[in-house]
Amino acid sequence: MIDTPHFEAWRNAALEFSGQQLTSQQYIEHIAGRPRMEGASRLLALTTRHAGGATSARFSADELAAYKQEEFQRLSPGTELFEDSLRLLQRIEASAQPVMFYTASLNAPQLFEAALKRANVWGQAPVSITRQAPHQTRDKLVQQLIGDHAPQDVHLIDDSPYATDLACGLGVRAWQIRRDPLEPKASHPRASILSSLDEFTLAHSSQGRN
Repeated sequence: MIDTPHFEAWRNAALEFSGQQLTSQQYIEHIAGRPRMEGASRLLALTTRHAGGATSARFSADELAAYKQEEFQRLSPGTELFEDSLRLLQRIEASAQPVMFYTASLNAPQLFEAALKRANVWGQAPVSITRQAPHQTRDKLVQQLIGDHAPQDVHLIDDSPYATDLACGLGVRAWQIRRDPLEPKASHPRASILSSLDEFTLAHSSQGRN
């Protein structure tokens, strides 16, 4: 929903600690959409040099995660909604469609709320944002979001192919928002792929949840 500087922050962390450039493809394949410590562990594996089978890292995943967080905080003021996100939110607001938002990011809820205020969407109405708990699996999170609704009445949009496939497997109607052609695609036969949120039709989800 928001164009956060996660890639830039992880790229700066990789350069600072290892002198290596993190490519956008590496970020998408190994780090994007994952909780911070998992992302740090994956970045450590990507940037660690091996000599004779022995790891020669001079830094830890904790250090990478802490530096990335500092960089993210430095870069994130003024984070805005994607333009197609704004248009979808305006359509949802006009239709009074019930909606929930969720994230694995510690930073995203506050940035999202601030971006909503700057865009003058939702006015002063409270926004429900569920954050994935540190030790909570993604399937447990999706089940939490489903709640007491019938799965087929829930409509989910996620940028993660894994989450999209998982939701489809739980009986939810799921769409993957895939803005970058480098991003992997959801593979479940019932998964739908969106290149823009403008392609998502609210008429298909009058009883659903996003």
